[in-house]
Amino acid sequence: MAHDIDRPDDSHARKHGDSVAEETSATGQRVKGAIKEAVGDAIDDESMENKGARENAAGKDRQRKNDAV
Repeated sequence: MAHDIDRPDDSHARKHGDSVAEETSATGQRVKGAIKEAVGDAIDDESMENKGARENAAGKDRQRKNDAV
């Protein structure tokens, strides 16, 4: 399915050269993913829930790779 393909919003790739900007961006990605996951669960939309879970996981992975904190 096309909606299951990694897109920039669920990519694990670093998006900023500055570690503070990268940390902030990765946190935003996690928050956005967590919201999508919760909304998908609430409205019983498995696709949205899965997409949110992937975004959240990608943000966590980016934070692990970052050296700002």
